[in-house]
Amino acid sequence: MKAVYSGVPGSYAEEAAIRYYKNSAELVTASSFEDAFEAVKDGRADQAVIPIENSSTGSISAVYDLITEYGYFIVGEQSIEVNQCLMAKPGTTLSDIREVFSHEQGISQSRTFLAGHPDWKTTAVYNTAAAAKMVSESEDRTLAAIASSRAAELYGLDILVPKTNFKDINQTRFVILAKKPRHSPENNKVSLMFTLPHVSGSLYDILGIFAREKLNLLKIESRPMQGRNWEYLFFLDFSADTIDARLERIIIEVADNTQGLRILGYYKKMEEDA
Repeated sequence: MKAVYSGVPGSYAEEAAIRYYKNSAELVTASSFEDAFEAVKDGRADQAVIPIENSSTGSISAVYDLITEYGYFIVGEQSIEVNQCLMAKPGTTLSDIREVFSHEQGISQSRTFLAGHPDWKTTAVYNTAAAAKMVSESEDRTLAAIASSRAAELYGLDILVPKTNFKDINQTRFVILAKKPRHSPENNKVSLMFTLPHVSGSLYDILGIFAREKLNLLKIESRPMQGRNWEYLFFLDFSADTIDARLERIIIEVADNTQGLRILGYYKKMEEDA
């Protein structure tokens, strides 16, 4: 088993992969989310570990678009606590800093802290740990990075501010993606993707099915459809302890009320990070 994640060692994606696989997979890196999807496509990896939403900044739209484009299945998920830190080369002080590097999510999650330093330039790179690595390899002591404490340790940087995220509880949910679904008696969560006709009450009718059947909706998300103005794909997650005739009937009813339906995955709900 090979699993790919976007970033370099010390990234939150690597941490999610380590927690999920528990040494049961060889971990390989990719230079971007799309490169990770391509790694699964061309056989460099069997599965991909990809962040899909953060409790502070919400869903990662590009990932939903890539799931749609590549047609992969969700076979698992993992949530981790994200504690962003400001770091720089040893001996650097806050007054020395002129530019801060991080992933766009790291910058967004730290926006309140960064607003207190309006003279700093912020530059987004493809990964938080890659930002730390860039700073460690530079001779410029005016540079800093926002990344994990493990990244600071790996790349020999000093942590100047131990928590920059604006929410004390800041978690990121990662999904595990593969070409084929994985069936297990532990599976208890279903993810769907569907489109709806342009008629009054179409979304209401779908949600009414879940309300009537007393199924717990965990998330609903919409994304614009490629090549179609003002038309949307809907993504929906719900709890389901077992695949049985009742659940199959419900999914058929949902399909009958949509223009198109795809089951993205039936998998085990994540274990919450303590």
